[in-house]
Amino acid sequence: ENNYNLIMLDIDSKNLKRIQFKLKQKFKHLNIFSYKIDISSEKKIKNLERDLSKKKLFIKALINNACIDPKPNKIKKKQTLLKTWDRELDVGLKGSYLLIEYFSKSMIKNNRGCIINIASDLSVIAPDQLLYEKIYKNFEKPVTYSVIKHGLLGITKYYAAKYGKYNITCNAISPVGVFNNQNKKFVKRLKKRIPMNRMANKEDIKYSINFLLSKKQKFITGHNLVIDGGRTII
Repeated sequence: ENNYNLIMLDIDSKNLKRIQFKLKQKFKHLNIFSYKIDISSEKKIKNLERDLSKKKLFIKALINNACIDPKPNKIKKKQTLLKTWDRELDVGLKGSYLLIEYFSKSMIKNNRGCIINIASDLSVIAPDQLLYEKIYKNFEKPVTYSVIKHGLLGITKYYAAKYGKYNITCNAISPVGVFNNQNKKFVKRLKKRIPMNRMANKEDIKYSINFLLSKKQKFITGHNLVIDGGRTII
């Protein structure tokens, strides 16, 4: 919508191609590329960065949004966290680190750029497990999710400090739960904890990202923009 060309990375090739086709139909004047890739593999990220450079495709903005987040309605039995611990942190933290390290090269070269890490309201508060009680059987928000989202804030501050001299901003956004037709009882419980009495919607996230991507936004860096309708203030 802001006339940016787009490169999308994901491990789910089917969904990736579906989204790419949909976007190409809507934005026919833009270049929209997709690559199936495991972002936790340094070798694959390195090869991709080299391939894009050869094609003269240089990254001006990077949005890190990859995370393994277990869905409450798909949990059939009690979770065994240690079996998934390494993989979740590899995707959520190592993946973000690798993408920043390799795709900031062109930003440094051009002396400008924007990095946005998608965190969560759980980057500043703990999960309220009562939200899920008696609604989603055998589910509680895993500690790995909190570790990843808190870790993203550390990554954000680290690169904001390191890359400031190159006119590269690095910020995080931390939204409350985004409405996506969740269980009605769950939505009702969560809304009671939010002063504005609603969950976030896609537009709330989009406008916040647009602000951070704006060419006029050159001096805010290392910041965590909390988009939560007031949930974390009480």
